Amino acid sequence: MTLNDILKTAQGGQAIGNLAARFGLTSEQAEAATQAMLSAFSLAFERLKAHPEALGKLVAELAGGGHEASYTEPAAAAGAAGANAVAQVFGSPEAIGQVVQHVAEVSGVAPETIEAMLPAVASILLGGLANALASQGLGGVLADLANAAAAPGGLGSALGAAGGSGGGFMGMLGSIFGGSHQAANPQTAALVAGLTTLGGMFAAGVVASQAQQASLGAIAGSFTQPPPT
Repeated sequence: MTLNDILKTAQGGQAIGNLAARFGLTSEQAEAATQAMLSAFSLAFERLKAHPEALGKLVAELAGGGHEASYTEPAAAAGAAGANAVAQVFGSPEAIGQVVQHVAEVSGVAPETIEAMLPAVASILLGGLANALASQGLGGVLADLANAAAAPGGLGSALGAAGGSGGGFMGMLGSIFGGSHQAANPQTAALVAGLTTLGGMFAAGVVASQAQQASLGAIAGSFTQPPPT
């Protein structure tokens, strides 16, 4: 499952139409805007894989259940929860502003409208990620990952960084998302499986032009930064 799959199935398959009606757009405009957003969200999610603390916060946000209604109910995809989701994903007001400008340029939709839409789409996607994990029987694992992220030592302690790859936690995350991490016990294996499944859904599922990819690449440095190696 990709981010595009999540958006297409959200709100009974009517999420894009609902967004169009809510923000005064045609269906074509809403489609163009959300497609551009998906590429930006995907890139930001991928960068979180190299940022353990931010990844842990995202897991906690998913496990909190505050976005699941956004995935199913049009009226729920708004408010403080959506704004918090945007901040969790992109990491700074500067990054959010650059994403808004990028999406506006790609889609032809006014920046003010994109800025208003972004929290709704963010909340839908986070709700969809949580829903997808639950539908695969990993809802409990997501809660365990969130608990681990909040505990002393964070995800590294729960996933067994000390006994993992020679690269420490960063190396272990790379091996997990690369599919080569060997868990030390069944409980750790379940956590690894949940994190691997989550990471696999970070793909955008849409095709971006080379120009769009270059534009995103230019602003990616403003997204949440990994700690120094």
